[in-house]
Amino acid sequence: MDFVKETSPHLQRKDNLKWMLLNVIIALAPVFVWSFVVYPIPSLQIYPLSIATCVLCEFLFVLITKKKASEFKIENILSSVITALIYAMCLPTDLGFASGTGYFAVIAGAVIGIVLGKLVFGGLGNNIFNPAALGMLVVRAGWGGTSGFASSPFITAGGSAIANGTTFSNIADANFVDLLFGNVQGSLGETFHIAILIGLVYLLVTRTIDWRVVVSYAGTFLVLMLAAGIVVMANIGLNPAMFVLYQVLAGGFLFGLVYMITDPVTSPAGSPARFIYGAFGATIAVIIRLFMGTEGVGYSILFANLAACVLDYPGWASARWKKWHIIALPAIVVVGLLAVVLVLCFKEGAIA
Repeated sequence: MDFVKETSPHLQRKDNLKWMLLNVIIALAPVFVWSFVVYPIPSLQIYPLSIATCVLCEFLFVLITKKKASEFKIENILSSVITALIYAMCLPTDLGFASGTGYFAVIAGAVIGIVLGKLVFGGLGNNIFNPAALGMLVVRAGWGGTSGFASSPFITAGGSAIANGTTFSNIADANFVDLLFGNVQGSLGETFHIAILIGLVYLLVTRTIDWRVVVSYAGTFLVLMLAAGIVVMANIGLNPAMFVLYQVLAGGFLFGLVYMITDPVTSPAGSPARFIYGAFGATIAVIIRLFMGTEGVGYSILFANLAACVLDYPGWASARWKKWHIIALPAIVVVGLLAVVLVLCFKEGAIA
């Protein structure tokens, strides 16, 4: 028997990698089209710059490491385009383009994301961090602010409600139809949830992403937010279902769930580990969102990426459920529940 050593994603046929990358681009297409309809000018400013920067970085990496331009293959192009699209869709639509600052911000975030998040680890299939998430967080920390979003003919200017730390008492006034259809303030591609859900269905049907990560991340997020909603209801009378629905639709939860946390390269290999991976990431997202007053999805993805390295440790990794898997999964959820309930109940000012 011959053993073959190769990096993730682990596929039975080599041509599957190309089709997997194409499937992700197809799944991103509805969001891409919507962003051009709603934000035509920012889309023309951000997308080409992001794609050009990521593809150029990938090409230079291949040229430096392989010494031959012919080694720059279609998989390298598709991979860098996916990173560029996801990264661009997470960005504020106005980063100061009139003064030229926005162009620098887009380039800087793309370079940092793809170089430090992917290329320094060996390029395609070797990265431990999601480069789009890393680049997005760099831009939001350095240039995003709280009002770095351009107005469109349909949408009011301003940062997303989650990003701006909306108080719980204001959730009752939210327009959930507008939240669902993206007729609200937000990033370039995060707000039109119908398009995102279409992408989710396509990725699941084509088996491009693993349903285990989707179920564990979404399920843990919903359970913890429901617990938080019950505590909030006891204090200010807000309907828990309304609270949960707002948390799902008002920020980048769905976008992160569909296009970022499910990245097969940065996910652990075994089925049990993927359940734990998703639950851990969702717990981090909830804690950051509720207690730090800011969007926690991007940070949760990077923390989950770190956890994936631990879950893939050879001595622990397994395709079958082991005792420690059975203990770890509910333990993560229980710890998250305790953190949510205790802080909301006893921290002064946690509910407003």
